[in-house]
Amino acid sequence: MSNQNDGERNYSRVNTEVRERRREQAQKEWRKQPLSQFIEQKRGDIIDKHLNEIERVLYRFDQHLTEKIAEQVDAEIRDVRDAVEDDIRSFRDNVLKQDTNLNERTVADRLGFLSQFYNELERQNAIAGNPVTRPLSEFRETHDFDAGRPHIPFARMKRFVNWLTQPFSRAFWLCGLKHGTRLGEVLNTDLRCLHIDHPLFWEIIDEHGVSLDPRIRDRPDTILIYEQFNEGTEIPNEERPGPETEGEVRKRGNKRKEEGGSILPLDSELKTALLEWLLVRPPTHGHVVHPVFTTCADARRATKNTVHARLWRMDHYVDSIQNFAEEEELEECPTCGEDLIEENLADADKPGRRFRCRRCRTNHWRSIYWNNGLDTAQKMTFHQARHYFTNAHSIGHTELHDGAIPDKVRKKRIRGDSNTDGDTEDQVYKQKKYENYDADVREPYLNGIYKFDIYDNPISAVGEGRDT
Repeated sequence: MSNQNDGERNYSRVNTEVRERRREQAQKEWRKQPLSQFIEQKRGDIIDKHLNEIERVLYRFDQHLTEKIAEQVDAEIRDVRDAVEDDIRSFRDNVLKQDTNLNERTVADRLGFLSQFYNELERQNAIAGNPVTRPLSEFRETHDFDAGRPHIPFARMKRFVNWLTQPFSRAFWLCGLKHGTRLGEVLNTDLRCLHIDHPLFWEIIDEHGVSLDPRIRDRPDTILIYEQFNEGTEIPNEERPGPETEGEVRKRGNKRKEEGGSILPLDSELKTALLEWLLVRPPTHGHVVHPVFTTCADARRATKNTVHARLWRMDHYVDSIQNFAEEEELEECPTCGEDLIEENLADADKPGRRFRCRRCRTNHWRSIYWNNGLDTAQKMTFHQARHYFTNAHSIGHTELHDGAIPDKVRKKRIRGDSNTDGDTEDQVYKQKKYENYDADVREPYLNGIYKFDIYDNPISAVGEGRDT
């Protein structure tokens, strides 16, 4: 191909005539400025910080393609639409993976940005096929994104949950541990998103004049997690037409990818914990939208800082993680009284933190609180509950929990992952309009969800020990 005339297409490298025809069919703007056109299309749909991150990745790849790869191949590369799979692999291996500031999860996210870009180019008839699909799939298949997270045996997590004394903390943590729900998604949940089958709940709802969201109105013992929206989005008070749609501008967005939001079943432990919290929750009379989790001081929606103080900081609340760690601090071996060696098992098959006795060599798991100095992924934050839920209910190897929730339910319907996302193992799932909710979602969830044995007599939930 070295004697190829200037300007002639190298058909051994690109998708030959089909790609060339689609170049001509694409809108003029997408042909001339594919990168800037994509960025402008996304502007307003996502927050500026995220958009700037995507833009940096796209232009970084463009620079690598046109300045590095173009010099190495015997072909004309006009712009990003001439990229092939090997170019993506080169960018992945020689740029992203070589960046010491990026962990494996972030590398996958960066490749995901490129994949979104090429998917849009294909929709605009500016390219035939997505060159990122296979290189991204290869990377995901060969990297364990949870490998750096601490291994917390189920008995340790159970002890922590049973140690919690405040209704706010117990209910909030269980939302993460029982459903893998993100912090922002819990903060954005409103009273109208709850349907608890209990007289006390209906008294609270009536007192606040709340109408349940129609998506859960006929489904007792469920909780609705709103679909994806951005920080700064105004969520209206009620689902009604006309000017009376005054709502609340949310300070945090939702990442929930399932279209229409997710309807999650409540088991007896989470149901009981939510009722306990609602009984002491400060009334929110006069508010346009009534949040489930509020601050105690002024009965406003809880914020990330509020939760950080309540669940983490020692000097604020008795059941913060730091207080739990202080109570469990091991200064000598419980078995023989000898000094202990603290180990960081970040490179082990089951990474975590534990103590090893100098004398009897017994291993003792330390508190689930992780000291400063470790990577963020090894600290026990609320997001750790999302990963714990996923790992514990995977079929097979984690040894955290004997039960399992099927992937199609656990990932798509409970965690709310995209049905076409690499994070979802089951790529095809029954559409909502064809499903039987109780048989297809509630039953497999309740059959697999772990129990922490928090209550001697929890309030039974629909689907647990009685008819739905």
